[in-house]
Amino acid sequence: MPPFGVPSLVRDAVLVLDSAVVLYTLLFAITLVYEWLKSPLRKPTDVRLAWSVFMFGMACNSFSFIMSDFYSTPDFYLLWVKTGYLSIMIALIGFSLALERILPYHTHHVFSAGQTIVAAVTVLAPREMLTALAFAASIVAFGILALFCIFFVRSTTGVVRSSMRIILAGFLVGYTGFLGRSDFIYDNLGPQVYILGGLFLAGGLLVLGTAILGSPALDELDWTDQMLELYVIHASGILLFHHKFVSAVDMDETLTAAGIAGVQELFKEITQSKTGLNNLSIGNFDILFAQGPGFTSVLIANQPYRVLLEKVKDFSDKFQLVFGKAIQNLGGEVSQFEAADALAKAVFSPGSK
Repeated sequence: MPPFGVPSLVRDAVLVLDSAVVLYTLLFAITLVYEWLKSPLRKPTDVRLAWSVFMFGMACNSFSFIMSDFYSTPDFYLLWVKTGYLSIMIALIGFSLALERILPYHTHHVFSAGQTIVAAVTVLAPREMLTALAFAASIVAFGILALFCIFFVRSTTGVVRSSMRIILAGFLVGYTGFLGRSDFIYDNLGPQVYILGGLFLAGGLLVLGTAILGSPALDELDWTDQMLELYVIHASGILLFHHKFVSAVDMDETLTAAGIAGVQELFKEITQSKTGLNNLSIGNFDILFAQGPGFTSVLIANQPYRVLLEKVKDFSDKFQLVFGKAIQNLGGEVSQFEAADALAKAVFSPGSK
């Protein structure tokens, strides 16, 4: 007989929580797949695709547990339980494979291989071992997620970094709930703690999914490969500083700076705007602007990533702090701004804050 076969308040509460997890993880998964399909930058290593696999697995996991705990007969109880555990493990295998391809670390597929071994053992394992195996699989998943969050937080700034912290917090809350919703907790600590685990799982996944959908940079992990050239142009049109990120790029820096300054002033005149441009697309290039007192920082890139715009603004603020007086008292000499090369390398490196 299913554990929650007899009607009770506990049964109703658990059923509502598990049903909620099924509903909105499925909605999150479908939405993420849809966003991935419509993205012009779509690629197999997209983080949205990895998270959608994880969400689909959570939906199948919770649905299987609903069937095992509420509606199955004794003959099919173990089948539904194993289906629940295997669904989340298979999802974690796909999730780990995707993150191992995205991250720059040489993991040699240790995480996905570990998940595969645990899943294979689960097929033949008795009921008593399933909770321990699920815990082992979740630990492996937590390891690859920790690497992902560390890399993403170090490689992003501003709103992007904040969203990653929310994603990590949501995962930790959901992970706590996943452990609290285990049979071990129900048998030893009672239904109240079990329901609390369900609340944590539902709440954590809701925060996680919302943060993933709201993150502005899930497609931007390769932002360091998109940068071409950086310019700092005085309000008078004089080129103060120039830095190349890709040596193969061949542009006349003085002519390019003059052209950018002219376009900037033209659009300010047309739009009657005091702040100027933020982003301009020309052919295969995107030009990102950050306005400073008496100067403009300009990044030429392959893609108009949000993280790159945050980086340009950060560089512009730091450039003002270091060279503010020199900009105000500018004569014809610009050699003092060559020292900004170290500043550019620090701001636009993957580990910068």
